[in-house]
Amino acid sequence: MDERLRLKEKVQHGSAVFPINVYEKIFVHENNTLLPHWHDEFEIVYLEKGTASFRVDGKEYFLGPKQFLFVNCGSIHGGKAEDNPEPYAIVFSLSMLFSEGPDICKSKYLQSVSERKLLVQNSFEDEHTRELISNIITVWKEKPKGYELLVKGYLFVIFYYLFNKRYVTASSTDRELDLKLEKIKSALDFINSNYSSDIDIDLLAKLANLSKFYFCRLFKEITHLTPVDYINKFRVEKAIELIKNTNLSISEIAFEVGFNNVSYFIKVFKEYVGVTPFKYKKNVLC
Repeated sequence: MDERLRLKEKVQHGSAVFPINVYEKIFVHENNTLLPHWHDEFEIVYLEKGTASFRVDGKEYFLGPKQFLFVNCGSIHGGKAEDNPEPYAIVFSLSMLFSEGPDICKSKYLQSVSERKLLVQNSFEDEHTRELISNIITVWKEKPKGYELLVKGYLFVIFYYLFNKRYVTASSTDRELDLKLEKIKSALDFINSNYSSDIDIDLLAKLANLSKFYFCRLFKEITHLTPVDYINKFRVEKAIELIKNTNLSISEIAFEVGFNNVSYFIKVFKEYVGVTPFKYKKNVLC
């Protein structure tokens, strides 16, 4: 199973003593998408080449070669490959930049970003910032002796420029957005934990403390998918993992990921992947 980003991720990014990882395969290969998800870590997306579109907290961004995107802690984000992109996602806990004792860098700057009291502007053009991000990726790939020091150094300099050039703003103006995000996060977390069971949209709306109509409208506003489409796509991704990594039959996989009708599973799988699960399995085994 690969290490793609998931919803509220339960995977460890890096290690406990160096909580950072650089991901190269962020899109699901079968349909070139990254389903909306969220995590507590900060993220920097960078495109070395090609193009891709991303959605962060309901807003759309288009990245071309050598462009980047900042994803704040706790933001709901997803994307789609457009034209053969070479993407990278630098995902890290801001705590790796904190000192154990009294620390002005933590108290005055970084902790507020970690807690979403301050938000980094998602997209902007800045050559120096781009170069620093590219340097992190290069160092990560090459891993020279002492590379951890250099990676942390680059991150500190990036945040220096973000604050110095006023790309960081108070989140008070986005309080309404944060309330909306929390409601959708509760639904995403429930889907993540219960995708193999029947999921009732009425229950998701109840968890979000919203009417069914407003919940569905808000869910699509934030994720650009209906709740049903999202659940189906999430289940298909889980089915792909099972096809690749188990010997279960297609019928067994359908029930394992929450489809109670095999014909419907086959239909949804083909719409999402482009081939039936039987053909996909055959291609995987070849």
